[in-house]
Amino acid sequence: MTEELLVNSLLDARPRLVAGAFAVVRDAHAAEDVFQEVLLRALRMRESFSDEGGLLAWARVSARNLGIDQVRRAGRLGEILSELALDALDARLEDAGDAQRRRMEAMRGCMEKLPEESRTLLRMRYDEGRKGEELARLLRRSEAAIYKALSRLHQALRKCINERLAEEGAA
Repeated sequence: MTEELLVNSLLDARPRLVAGAFAVVRDAHAAEDVFQEVLLRALRMRESFSDEGGLLAWARVSARNLGIDQVRRAGRLGEILSELALDALDARLEDAGDAQRRRMEAMRGCMEKLPEESRTLLRMRYDEGRKGEELARLLRRSEAAIYKALSRLHQALRKCINERLAEEGAA
């Protein structure tokens, strides 16, 4: 597995991995530390992973175990959720990850259908972080027109994504 694929896969799964670690350590900063440690260990072991599924399964277990180790070192072992509760949480996080992945795929497909001008506006706003006033100046439109265009794009994307997900559910 390439380093780039490994890092992108773990960054995509970051919210679920951090949430799983947080369930164990019950501290947001400690959960982030656990995620960073999982990422570093995965990079050192990247030749061991043949596919993304194996990597993510390993990462979930590693995050849980690292969190348990952290709690144990802090002398708070009695505060850890039961194994059954952690397994249930893992299953819910995995389901949420699958739903998020399907939603992102639907969004990519919907984005591809947009006219280039619309994709450019979205890219400038969200990828480049430009605000309405700057967008209006750069695109030689009123600020109100920019916000109206963004609002219409959000509505169109929401509708397209929901339709794609509904079609996928029917298939």
